[in-house]
Amino acid sequence: MSDWLYRGAAQPVRLAKRSWFWTALLGVGLLLGSVLALIIAATRVVLPYDEAFVGMSRAELHAVNPRLLAFMTHDRVSLAGTMVAVGVMYIGLSVFGSRRGLRWAQLTILVSAFLGFATFFLFLGYGYLDPFHLFACIALLQFMLLGVYAPLGRRGSTLAEPIATQTPSGGAFGRWLLIVHGAALLLAGSTIMYLGVTEVFVPEDLAFMQTTAESLTAANPRLVPLVAHDRATFGGMIFSAGWAFLLPALWGYRRGSAWLWWTMLLAGLAAYVPAIAVHYAVGYTDPMHLAPAWSGLGFFLAALVFSRTELCQRDLKLHN
Repeated sequence: MSDWLYRGAAQPVRLAKRSWFWTALLGVGLLLGSVLALIIAATRVVLPYDEAFVGMSRAELHAVNPRLLAFMTHDRVSLAGTMVAVGVMYIGLSVFGSRRGLRWAQLTILVSAFLGFATFFLFLGYGYLDPFHLFACIALLQFMLLGVYAPLGRRGSTLAEPIATQTPSGGAFGRWLLIVHGAALLLAGSTIMYLGVTEVFVPEDLAFMQTTAESLTAANPRLVPLVAHDRATFGGMIFSAGWAFLLPALWGYRRGSAWLWWTMLLAGLAAYVPAIAVHYAVGYTDPMHLAPAWSGLGFFLAALVFSRTELCQRDLKLHN
């Protein structure tokens, strides 16, 4: 039997009795959901229940505004990329952190996931209950609850994992950049969620579609709630991602954690690259609108550059 079943226990235990197994499945579920969301966004954009909600076909939505579907594509691809990022973080934190008894890794997943699931109730503000969104939340929520119920495994670290006492200045600076980046994601997610249940659009959105919110509402009162659903859901996923990036920088930044550096790199690129690329693909290239994404990517990569020496340096005294 593999070491994964034995680690941290005097007797063999079943895989399903370990918290990390369920939180890793939560990450896998998010990855699968993101692939499906990406396929939909890149093809028909809206699903039959979207059309049923607004009472219009895809062709009729295009007739209302030729750029409406492109705008929804940019929101939904950005959402799918962020889902990939959160899924990658959960898998990395589960397999390389929680499985090894690092309690801060388990707690990071649970905090991020719990708050992410809580954002589902934003639909009370924008007025559209997405059936697939509801189904996915119920399915994935079970993994999170099993992750809470199942034991961590072997006794691991305390909440605040000790950081190397002689952290190089570059490593310390990189850690603070990661903290600021995570906090910025929380702010961005909160802002987008707020927009999703209030104004929905920013001026750049309306300029891209060459319309007004009033015109869309006049064409169909349910068009704006449909778009608001995408926007609020995207904001909620960024908010969840913010915790997934912030808490490891606060609790788990220590020498020799190369797995954390690589997990963050893959997750960050998975979020930023699709979000930026889809804007150019649909022609939504307003510099002011793209500035936060480009600056966020640059800031994130700088944080990883300064963190690499510390996180990827082997230290026999401090091991994970």
